[in-house]
Amino acid sequence: MTVIAVCSTKHSPGATTLALALVTAWTSTRSPAESPVLVEADPSGGDLAARLGLPSDPGMVSLAAAARHPESRLDVLAHSQHLPCGGTVVLGPTNPNEAEAAVVTVASRLPGELNNGGHAAIDCGRWARGSAASAAMHAADLTLVVAHPDLPGIAHVQERLDALRAASGGRLGVVLVGDRPYGVQNVKNAIGVPLVMAIGVDRDGTRALLGEVSARSAWRSQLVRSARSVLDAVEAGTRSRAMA
Repeated sequence: MTVIAVCSTKHSPGATTLALALVTAWTSTRSPAESPVLVEADPSGGDLAARLGLPSDPGMVSLAAAARHPESRLDVLAHSQHLPCGGTVVLGPTNPNEAEAAVVTVASRLPGELNNGGHAAIDCGRWARGSAASAAMHAADLTLVVAHPDLPGIAHVQERLDALRAASGGRLGVVLVGDRPYGVQNVKNAIGVPLVMAIGVDRDGTRALLGEVSARSAWRSQLVRSARSVLDAVEAGTRSRAMA
């Protein structure tokens, strides 16, 4: 099973949307018994509860409360809710203080517990040195950094690249939101990260992921199709590293 952490280096490039698209892509190709999960572990506070029209409880706060005893098992699914297009989500609170406290409590344990189940994406939000979500990134199988394929977006990643490599244990990839003005190969050459991919810019697909139209529309959307391509590239990269 695979646990992927997702983050960004500046505001609103699409980390949450990518995490949601990855879970939907997994859902569309798996049996119901292998339901993937999205964990909203953004220390700045989550916004999916409001966007999905769901209560934030159960979610990260209740999960953190249940995990205060180190010997207790972290039962992630017991604190999750169903997503419109399949899979489940552990929703983060909107309050930043509550969100950071919850992430601090569970971040280091999340990937290990999630690896005992199906595939999972951990939305770590906007990342900076000292982020409470760094522990989740370090323990995840891979961290994907979402960026716009323009000069400011690439510069933000470059400036933090060494720190991101350290936070992720060197297991790092970059996902571009679109491919203009710079495509995958241009960015790969510029930043020196072997695993660079792109997802489609697809507002209708995002609306579908949020349940505003049918799940079938989401599964057929450009956004989810490109998320499947990201997962294929991740799997191929994992196989290559294992054979090296």
